[in-house]
Amino acid sequence: MNKIMETIRGVMGVSGVILWEKQTNVFHKLLPARFSATEGDAMCTRLVQFCGHYHHGKEVKAKFNKGWLWLHNGDSFALLIIAKPDLNTTTLNLVLKSSLSTLDSSLRRPSPNPNLRQINFTVEHVGAIARAINLALGHFQGQISRFEIADVLRMAKDQLLDHYPVLKHFTVDANGGIIVIKGAEKNMDSTAVAAAAQLIAVFIHMVSFKANITGFDIEKITLGLQLPLSEIGFYNYFASARRHAIK
Repeated sequence: MNKIMETIRGVMGVSGVILWEKQTNVFHKLLPARFSATEGDAMCTRLVQFCGHYHHGKEVKAKFNKGWLWLHNGDSFALLIIAKPDLNTTTLNLVLKSSLSTLDSSLRRPSPNPNLRQINFTVEHVGAIARAINLALGHFQGQISRFEIADVLRMAKDQLLDHYPVLKHFTVDANGGIIVIKGAEKNMDSTAVAAAAQLIAVFIHMVSFKANITGFDIEKITLGLQLPLSEIGFYNYFASARRHAIK
């Protein structure tokens, strides 16, 4: 990844590149030295939000007085390029033609590993996952409105849907909560565990610019659900999602 990003950054006028791996929610950043860590994290948050408003495969270019923003929203990744006014767009187009193809092929969702331990996933686990998501969302209700929570949750779900089709069995209600579609429990499998963990992690990342996420402790928030959630490895999935949220 770094080699591809360095190649893009080597184009005349390009000053920064951010790559978001959607499946793992990992960010790779090559930004100017003047950017602080906080500013870099804010750019990552903006990238996720931008992608929530554009369909996969969409490319957006915006020119401002002080430079360019170039966004590519792919199925498995998103790329944000920050450039100066003197950006060589011809060279950038040529570099991106090969770079985007390479990224797409390398970041496509891998086939499931048959050697991984299989989870004995039940309907009761579906209920525990849905409850865990709603408890996590409820943690922020005192800081942002239910309408905003619902709006951000829909964006997070849309971003993850291609990688976790199981999320189609969840719907977002107007009060800022999530509901399992009636009868869908029987059609859900253990991929819902990672999907739920990623959904919460992406949601937290998207609201971090307007809500205080310090002290968020998923195990305390879901205290009454620790047994069923631990059985399916939910906390491990969530810890991984949060740990790799920004890199």
